[in-house]
Amino acid sequence: MEWHSAGELARIRTNDQLAEALHALSRRRGLTLVAFERATREYDKLRDRQALKRSTVSDAFRGKSRITKSLLLSVLDVCGVRGGEAQGAWVATLERVMRQDQGDRLRVDEATPRELGIHSAITAPDSTDDLPTYVQRDFDFDLRTVLSANGPDRGAFVVMVGASSTGKTRSLYEAVYELFPDWSLVQPSEAADLLELKSSPPRNTVFWLDELQQYLGGRPPLTSECVRTLLRHGNVIVGTLWPDQYATWTSASEDIRRVVKSACPISVPDSLTMAELNVASGIAERDSRIRVALHTRDAGLTQALAGGPALVMCWEQPATPYAKAIITAAADGHRLGVHAPLSPKLLADAMFGYLKPAHRVKPAEVWLAEALPHATKPLHGDVSALSPVDDGVAGTLAGYTIADYLAQHLRRVRRTACVPHEAWHAFITHLHRPSDLRRLANAATARLRYRYAEPALERLADEFDDGRAAMELADLLIRQDRFGRAVDVLRRRLAADPRDWEVGRHLSRTQELWQRVEGIRPAADAGDPAASQRLAEILVDCGISDDLRIRERNGDLTAAERLVERLMDRGCIWEICTRADQGQVFAAEALADLYLAWGEVDLLMSRAEAGDRPAQLRLAKRRRDEDHAEVAAAELAELRAAVDDGKSEAALQLCGLLFELRDEAGLTDELNAGTNGAADRLLALYTATGRHPPEDAARLRSLGLNADGSAFPGPDSTLR
Repeated sequence: MEWHSAGELARIRTNDQLAEALHALSRRRGLTLVAFERATREYDKLRDRQALKRSTVSDAFRGKSRITKSLLLSVLDVCGVRGGEAQGAWVATLERVMRQDQGDRLRVDEATPRELGIHSAITAPDSTDDLPTYVQRDFDFDLRTVLSANGPDRGAFVVMVGASSTGKTRSLYEAVYELFPDWSLVQPSEAADLLELKSSPPRNTVFWLDELQQYLGGRPPLTSECVRTLLRHGNVIVGTLWPDQYATWTSASEDIRRVVKSACPISVPDSLTMAELNVASGIAERDSRIRVALHTRDAGLTQALAGGPALVMCWEQPATPYAKAIITAAADGHRLGVHAPLSPKLLADAMFGYLKPAHRVKPAEVWLAEALPHATKPLHGDVSALSPVDDGVAGTLAGYTIADYLAQHLRRVRRTACVPHEAWHAFITHLHRPSDLRRLANAATARLRYRYAEPALERLADEFDDGRAAMELADLLIRQDRFGRAVDVLRRRLAADPRDWEVGRHLSRTQELWQRVEGIRPAADAGDPAASQRLAEILVDCGISDDLRIRERNGDLTAAERLVERLMDRGCIWEICTRADQGQVFAAEALADLYLAWGEVDLLMSRAEAGDRPAQLRLAKRRRDEDHAEVAAAELAELRAAVDDGKSEAALQLCGLLFELRDEAGLTDELNAGTNGAADRLLALYTATGRHPPEDAARLRSLGLNADGSAFPGPDSTLR
């Protein structure tokens, strides 16, 4: 039968029928297999087309292989069916066959780039396709090699690791589209969707997990068992992560680590290599969007294509102060770890802290009315600073999310900026995802903003049955000498889940500490310095140091060494000195290390001349390291770069080095940035140097800071 009319095409339901129709069309045109091969030699350079080998066309016409969209369009081109209703009828026929064969499941070559999370690109007057021409990357060969290694009982799991707008998703799309065009495509909305497939996993399916962190941090999270099951059935799992997220998840819980480490990571650099730029320059001659992006200053090609410069300008030169306020609030939420869409009510409440008094006079409804049109206005095609997100139901609005590139840019620009009180309060009050509240609590604690950590932890404990949050909240309350409240928090949690033995043990420990404190308090209130000091120390670390002192008095040398370590961590130099003078070797070593790091040559020499062996050894070492300052400056730069890349171990090293340099301003910056370890090292520096009154340092350790960095409570004292 010869197929030529739209009515005849409408009767096609199978791949075999479509193959017969195409073969009939080619016979009518008098085309041979050789003719198809010659006519399409350059088609690999075209979008939605492919070079047709004789064997490829033969297999397709005989129904031995599935007909893909690129094959169909290439055959139609050679047959003279280009564009218009005729080509549209053939494409519609192919889509119907795909749906018939696979039910409602989407095929890889049916998915649009936008559906798969590829950023909208900048536009140019002569651009017609959704995407600019793909610039081949140096890692493409490795990516395709890993993806091609799958078999019937061995799949492939690949994670693209790179910053925002570096081309991660686009490169992944090109590889998967080329290798698995006729496979089924699954884009789960959450990890639970994947876990449901574990009992009856499909085959020949690509699982597209763009922004993998949403599945790793889900409730429930993606499991290693689920991943192994899907891979054993020959499926392909692909995902993307930012570098700091990759570092975070590779140091998470044991099973999450197994999930991440089971993937093959493909690193995507922030900028193109010289070889890639040369390829892009050649493409720029025929693709104006690549040409515009190459000539964009202060942004890489991939970032420029994603509209990066326009996004930054949208924040730096806003149409109204309300637009800048709403974008900054969303960016700060992202910086604090909020991933959920931000509701209009949340954004309006948060905006108050970013507006000048004169701009706050208008009602909040006016703020949103003036801010949202500018913040959500498409830039360079369809890129906008904020994007609306649905609530899973047609016609609903869950809130707004900030563009990745702008979020990363403002994370750098506002790295050490203080988040206003109103923003903290809005996030803690209006967010409903436990994972967001957990990250907020961690961010507040890392910045010594305990007044915000407390309500976040309380919501986690009461609303989401989080026993760990209840214990963390209890420890925070103990540091503030609020034992009654701490006991109440733990009792409520234990009443909700009597089988939570860890909370039960924590409750017993808290009650024992409370009893110990109340036994000491009368003497402390009467002015006994030893009792006052012991009471303060119990509150500082929830009795850990006090326990070690008791064990030390009973002859436990290990406890004595651990106590010295904790004293050093807290900056209690005067006691370390006393212990060193009494002959404690580990105290003398710790003190000598500190003097060496601080460059206190006179103090080191004084101890060395008195026969202190650790001081003598450190003094000799210092004479070999006279360029310590230059080395430290270079090391600081390297560590800060590593921290910005999300390397958790670098954060502790950076804060340790700043402590050694006695750089209070640097540690304060890291504190406001939420760098892990900055709070402990800054508090230790206050104690060690004595630059601030002891009562100020003690209050800071227990009560923390206000949102603006001033000592809590009260705005009259700011520790800098």
